[in-house]
Amino acid sequence: MGASESPPDGKGILHPEGMQAVRDLAGGIVHEVNNILGVIIGNAHLARKHASNAEGVERYVAEVRNAAEEGRELMRNLAILAGEEPLRARALSLNDVVTNAIMGLKAQAELDLSSRNPTVELDLWLAQDALGGVARFMADTSAVTSMRIATRVVGTAVALTLEDDGASPTEKELRVLFTPFAKLDRRPKTGLSLTKLAHLASCFGGHVAATIREPNGLRIVMTLPVADTAASGNGPGMPLSKKGM
Repeated sequence: MGASESPPDGKGILHPEGMQAVRDLAGGIVHEVNNILGVIIGNAHLARKHASNAEGVERYVAEVRNAAEEGRELMRNLAILAGEEPLRARALSLNDVVTNAIMGLKAQAELDLSSRNPTVELDLWLAQDALGGVARFMADTSAVTSMRIATRVVGTAVALTLEDDGASPTEKELRVLFTPFAKLDRRPKTGLSLTKLAHLASCFGGHVAATIREPNGLRIVMTLPVADTAASGNGPGMPLSKKGM
């Protein structure tokens, strides 16, 4: 180090965990895009090869379309994280959003919702998409037999807790849990579901944290400010369709 140089203070440095997050994001996108392209190219080849079989061609074209829809969904999710999709804040009952988002889960879910029925300001579509994605990620873990989802009002904030009885993550896994395409042992692919939950919280004045549930399992807590206004009358009533680009 030269005499005029000052010791590094960490500013402007991409630390190992940040670099790993970049690798996971790049690797995840490459994997997803390669899968989509493989389906499209493979079925396009089959459609051309069996052009005289109208029924077969229709089936191959349908597979191509499904793969293209998956690609559009991936790009939509990345656009959300990039801040390119406008969010529409609405006063919503958090209990209603949670109840609607977890419909159809594989694992048994115990709902322990606050009797105070807290109101929060969120983008309805992103809230249900993010919460539903995290709940499915937990429920789809093979070792998970039960889940607990709770809301609690503490002062001017409300805490939403999602916990399961599956495999406990390591400390290293907890540190990168909310990064895109994070890899966890003994659990399904995270994709962008956990990242979208963190994005949702950050956009609306909240934060998320992940810890180990004792004696085993995963606990995720999202904290949001309680809204001063009453919930709008046209909140969630049924699962939402996919949002277009």
